[in-house]
Amino acid sequence: MSLRNLNEWTIIAKEAFNGSFLVAKALCFLHVTKTYVFTVASLYGPSMLPTFNISGDLALAEKISHKLGKVGAGDIVLVTSPVEPRKIVTKRVIGVEGDSVTYVVDPQNSDRTETIVVPKGHIWVEGDNIYKSKDSRNFGAVSYGLLQGKMFWKIWPPKDFGPLGNRDQNS
Repeated sequence: MSLRNLNEWTIIAKEAFNGSFLVAKALCFLHVTKTYVFTVASLYGPSMLPTFNISGDLALAEKISHKLGKVGAGDIVLVTSPVEPRKIVTKRVIGVEGDSVTYVVDPQNSDRTETIVVPKGHIWVEGDNIYKSKDSRNFGAVSYGLLQGKMFWKIWPPKDFGPLGNRDQNS
């Protein structure tokens, strides 16, 4: 092997290393952003009809405000399911700690309601479609520690593109 070939291989190796380092930095940036700043959530199923479609929507969820205690009634959140810990569900916050929440116990079979006070360190979440949602009516108040993020922007489908505001449940 000649000195010229060795120099060429050295240049190629340096370029490959620099390119690999750039890719590694980009992947680290993506990981940190997805873990601590925001994430894209794929949403499907009937529990959040009509806000989200059954066939699937994409939305952005930020991961900062819930750690600062900035989640309130009307916000749409990502929550680790208390009954299926490997599953992340999307629900609307109905009440935060100290709030009194009245809910329909079994909306498909009766109009019977119950009222609870949300315990400290917990939130009460429900799907917008109460007939097809497994939520706090089934598993009780959700610990703040299970919050994964707060939705802020619907990105797909294009006709519904836009911010997800804090919708008043009584209007």
